[in-house]
Amino acid sequence: MKIAFWSEEDGCGTTSGMAAVASVCADAWNKRSILFQSSNQAGDLSRRLGAGGVKERNGVFEKDSWEELCWFAKQKKLTKAVLLAYLVPAAKGRIYYLPQGEYKKRDSYPNDAKNGINRIIRFAEQLSDLIFIDCGSGRDQLSEYLLSQADAVVVTISQERRNLDAYFQNRHAFQGKVIYLVSPYYQESIYNRKNINRLYRMDEEEIAVMPHNPVFRHMSEKGKIERFIRRQIRGTVFDSQHYFMNELLHTAELILRAAGEPVPKMRANGRQALHTDADTWIRPPPDD
Repeated sequence: MKIAFWSEEDGCGTTSGMAAVASVCADAWNKRSILFQSSNQAGDLSRRLGAGGVKERNGVFEKDSWEELCWFAKQKKLTKAVLLAYLVPAAKGRIYYLPQGEYKKRDSYPNDAKNGINRIIRFAEQLSDLIFIDCGSGRDQLSEYLLSQADAVVVTISQERRNLDAYFQNRHAFQGKVIYLVSPYYQESIYNRKNINRLYRMDEEEIAVMPHNPVFRHMSEKGKIERFIRRQIRGTVFDSQHYFMNELLHTAELILRAAGEPVPKMRANGRQALHTDADTWIRPPPDD
């Protein structure tokens, strides 16, 4: 299943939101996940997951993973082992991601690039249960293409009335099922989830929220999103995060259902332990 995250505006936490949802899917339900983030937007997934990424040498990026993998695809040399060699483990056996290359937003992209990306994603689908794609913010040719290929689209929007009006008065049309993720979400705001549903005539299952949480934001900035989520699910931290985690679990459920992916039932306390055999999913490719 392919799930694309996108926002019309900057600053809505699209990248951190995707990393959090992917972490819930992997750590709560053992959904094997691969995350992608192309160089057409300025976010940095590696800074949210803290497992390293594309290194720089004298201010120059050593490699652009997307471009190199697209070259392998064009030469018909792309294999699972090649893709695995480029993926970075955020949590071994559960979450891997493709590092972002040097930021460059083009006006147009050649067909070879689209064909290469399709092949990369097809191989990734064979290795995982879920594919998450961070399409960044704004509209460009590559983002439009990736969004059109997704089984579900998550549109991140802010809670300010002017931004809500600006978006929903000219709502962007998508081919697949859409979930609107309000981030950051303030429960005490007059424009709460109930009023947003009423004002913009949406069903309850179309709106998800990412509550404002200084602790989560701090962990995100430290590159510890997956570790934070995993500890919450295992129940090894204080219950002060109960509201945040319940909403995040609900958000992840809505997104998976929209994509057509079955969601295991949670325990009575809203949490489910990790599977002990999760680390058997992806192993390092052979050196040759």
